[in-house]
Amino acid sequence: MATVKLTKREHEIYELILTGKSNQKIADELYISINTVKTHVAKILVKKSASNRIQLITNQNK
Repeated sequence: MATVKLTKREHEIYELILTGKSNQKIADELYISINTVKTHVAKILVKKSASNRIQLITNQNK
């Protein structure tokens, strides 16, 4: 199976998701809007073939 390519920003957000941060906390930390975070999270979920954050965290090696 090929590894999934995340953009630099997606990778930053992915790492923050893995630490348990909420969308609002991520937005505050990265100085971006919550809507931008939500867009990135949605793209990450698709790229990682996950349907939610829990699945994303438990399958983080994909």
